[in-house]
Amino acid sequence: MGEAIVVNAFLTLRVFLVGGLLVALPRVTRKGLLLGAYVGEEVADGEPARQLVRSWDRGCLIVMAISLMVGYGISLAGRPVTGNLTGTAVLLLAALGLYVRHYSMARRLTPPESVRRVELVTVPLVAPARTGERLAKTALAICVALSLGTVVYATLSYRVMPPLVPDAFGGVGGSAELSPKSVITVLFVPTLNLVLSPFFALMGLLTAGAKRSVRGGSGGGSAEAQESFRTLMANVFSGTALFICAVLTVLSAHIVRTGLGRTGFLWAVFALSGAMLLFMVASLIWILKAHGQGGALRESATAEMPLTGGLADNAHWILGMFYVDRDDPSIMVEKRFGIGYSLNYGNRSALVIVGTFALLILGLGALGLFGIVL
Repeated sequence: MGEAIVVNAFLTLRVFLVGGLLVALPRVTRKGLLLGAYVGEEVADGEPARQLVRSWDRGCLIVMAISLMVGYGISLAGRPVTGNLTGTAVLLLAALGLYVRHYSMARRLTPPESVRRVELVTVPLVAPARTGERLAKTALAICVALSLGTVVYATLSYRVMPPLVPDAFGGVGGSAELSPKSVITVLFVPTLNLVLSPFFALMGLLTAGAKRSVRGGSGGGSAEAQESFRTLMANVFSGTALFICAVLTVLSAHIVRTGLGRTGFLWAVFALSGAMLLFMVASLIWILKAHGQGGALRESATAEMPLTGGLADNAHWILGMFYVDRDDPSIMVEKRFGIGYSLNYGNRSALVIVGTFALLILGLGALGLFGIVL
């Protein structure tokens, strides 16, 4: 019974967290966009659009209720873990179906004439200075150096470790248990550090040079808002990369020192993890309150003008989520909803970045699973 309560509690938390994000989805966007489709600002503020958002809200609540009923039902049948996984699968699949349906409905609200007119509008922009680039480059250099250092330290220390080493997380609630020394368990965290922290720093560097999608007219107020937003997002990525690097570096040192029978740094791992969580939450609140997606809250000077650039062209957006334009040299473009930027999947460099990162993460996951099995 105790296991079922814990597992169902995690399912409930997951459902409400994902459900809350889904309800917020159409509300964290730039003017003129509706559930991933550009419909024009007049339509987006009209009654049909409001009805569509209300329908989306009802659908989200229904999806949440169904996923909880499925999960709880299987759990009551004596399979709480299976219920947790099944309820989560139902939540994600039903949410995807709900989104596709409402995205199609939003596309039908798009007036062809106005969109065609907007797509022909161009805004002359002087290439701006990449104000977040310096911090991103510094973060990338620090992350690469420290993560390589952790790999070297763990590799050299592995040779002198005894055949049986204490559990890295032992001592939290009692004495540490001994387990066989393994290359996978000793080098997994340092290798993860070498992949994860530089990737976040690289995303900060790419964000610093992301394509802008400003509003029509002179573009002055919108361009400034977009530049401020882009710089902030680049800095958040860089700061997150440094925090991840710090957490995994200290954790790697803790694992090695524990394996050598020395005093570890588990308290520092928890402290840095808490600081990273606070940084990310505070950054998200600041972005939502002071900037909005793409700097929308700072666009008062030109907010009445239509969007230009990639955000006003539905042709290159798949389901409003994936931007694919082989003729656009940009690697990063502004998302249509949510916070931040998305990759241009028509750009070869973007595909190489995504493919390399996915292969590395899948490889590390397989190694981690192999280590657990062993």
